[in-house]
Amino acid sequence: MILAMTSVAAALLLPSGWLAVVMLAVVMLGAWEWARLTSLVSPSSRLIYLAATALCAYVLWRLFAGRQSLAPIVLGAVWWIVALVILAVDQPQTSNGRLQILGLRLAGPLALLPAWIAMIDLHRFHPQPVWFVFLLLLVWLADSAAFVTGRLLGKTQLAPIISPAKTREGVLGALAANAVLGVLGAWWLELPRILWVYFIGLCLVTTLLSVAGDLFESLLKRHAGVKDSGTMLPGHGGILDRIDSMMAAAPPFVLGLHWMN
Repeated sequence: MILAMTSVAAALLLPSGWLAVVMLAVVMLGAWEWARLTSLVSPSSRLIYLAATALCAYVLWRLFAGRQSLAPIVLGAVWWIVALVILAVDQPQTSNGRLQILGLRLAGPLALLPAWIAMIDLHRFHPQPVWFVFLLLLVWLADSAAFVTGRLLGKTQLAPIISPAKTREGVLGALAANAVLGVLGAWWLELPRILWVYFIGLCLVTTLLSVAGDLFESLLKRHAGVKDSGTMLPGHGGILDRIDSMMAAAPPFVLGLHWMN
């Protein structure tokens, strides 16, 4: 709850430049945990991973800020399509091959950095902060609705090996909740009626991909043989445990808004 309130306050009060710095700090903490989950245990190896991630962040920032290019965000959306295939075929285990580990390490910047750029884009080029806050609500409501529906009605496991607690009924609950939120959002934001179906569809696609982000982080933890991504948030796990859904949700949502305009 504290993290949620802090995120909303930052979106409403900070200029885009400062928000980008704060969010990059969160991303780097997530990269630190990602390194650990992919068998980079020593501080020196994790610092090298952080430096490489920071270099990638600089390159993407220059590409985005200099030309206002959507290429980094498109890259993120494409990556999550690839991630869906990985989720469908991967069999997580604590004993992993070198190529498999290398692939998971390379996935870190692809998952984290385009989402960072997408959130900056959303804050900078959509003058109403309500768009930024709406994406936060979309992801948080999906997580909450999936949890509640899964606890009450869940019978069919969604991904038994990767995340046994997640159910198909939970996903349907998340979709139903965000369909309602999409309708309310279209009305509150005064979108033209002709765009309502498109916008609700965008909310549903974003919801599904937020689930994919959650599952991919669970896949990482299964490979590493750990329960939480870290201990930075006592009682709530690590940073990745809090931002996994947003990683996958932000790029497609922002792209969808650009196409809508």
